[in-house]
Amino acid sequence: MNWYYVDNGKQAGPVDDLQLQQLAGAGVIRLDTLVWREGMANWQPYSQAVPAGSGASSPPPTATPVLGPDEVICAECRQVFPRQDTIAYGTVNVCAGCKPVFLQKLTEGVTTGVRRGRRTLPVDADGLIAEIQSRGYQINIGSCVSRGWELVKANFWLVVGATFLVTLCQQAGGFVPFLGPFISLALYGPLMGGLNIFLLKVMRGERAELGDAFSGFSSAFGRLCGTFLLMILAIYAMFVPGGIPIGIAIANQSAPGVFAIILIGLGFLACIYLAIAFSFALVLSADLQLGPVKALRVSMRIVNMKWFTVFGLMIVAGLVNVLGFLACIIGLLVTMPIFHAAILYAYEDIFGEQN
Repeated sequence: MNWYYVDNGKQAGPVDDLQLQQLAGAGVIRLDTLVWREGMANWQPYSQAVPAGSGASSPPPTATPVLGPDEVICAECRQVFPRQDTIAYGTVNVCAGCKPVFLQKLTEGVTTGVRRGRRTLPVDADGLIAEIQSRGYQINIGSCVSRGWELVKANFWLVVGATFLVTLCQQAGGFVPFLGPFISLALYGPLMGGLNIFLLKVMRGERAELGDAFSGFSSAFGRLCGTFLLMILAIYAMFVPGGIPIGIAIANQSAPGVFAIILIGLGFLACIYLAIAFSFALVLSADLQLGPVKALRVSMRIVNMKWFTVFGLMIVAGLVNVLGFLACIIGLLVTMPIFHAAILYAYEDIFGEQN
């Protein structure tokens, strides 16, 4: 049975009976939280709706136990333990007895006691950086990819259709005579920003329509264009120091010097570094409405905390796309949305609101 509930004034879900109980046990759903399922005429408080048909137990009292200075509550069993006898994950702690279950849930993409979602706007960029740096974060590459696959599988035609249309529009712009490359550059930011918004809505259980995939043109065209163009300029500027002497050598019909070749090699490595560091810039600009400079700065500062892990995620998710290409190319219709969803699940795990 699928349930929906109100979280920070917004509809969330669907969740099944077990997940509803887990959310109640974690304190995300309280006695007065409004919930709804098919067959109910109106939204009702959890305390009234649950006995009406789910058979789930009522959530624990909302009163917080009195904790000592070095005591914490296990996010799974809700018992009090000394901090040194638990493991910390983000903003929650898990006791030794619950650790195997908790880690299994992480592998499956379920994180009891950790709520992630859209933050209240506007977002302070410096405050966001400080918050994430203080609590740290984890990226489970396998979980991100598997959750991406489950998302596509559960919403196949909607997600694949939206990704295909966005990709088609982006590619079509490049065929315009003379202006093709410039049109593609101008379209990429709003198109990918809109696709990010669309996929995030699906992931968060919000109502998503095909039109959301093109919302970057109506709500944030200038911001998303600026973010993408600034990102591209910063990345390819790394080739300038080596490109100038090589250009001069070519103009003089001579071989480029060793120093120029070294500069080009270093520029290539710098491009890779920046491309990974800016992995979340566009979605930060689309979802949290950060301006171009702030989006790039926040992405770089946070990715730098675990750069190689984010790089690994990009490699693994990219290999999924390669498999789609090898599957008679048409497989890309499925693997491309998996790639984007995997990156966005990592984004949610890092930047999503956590309580």
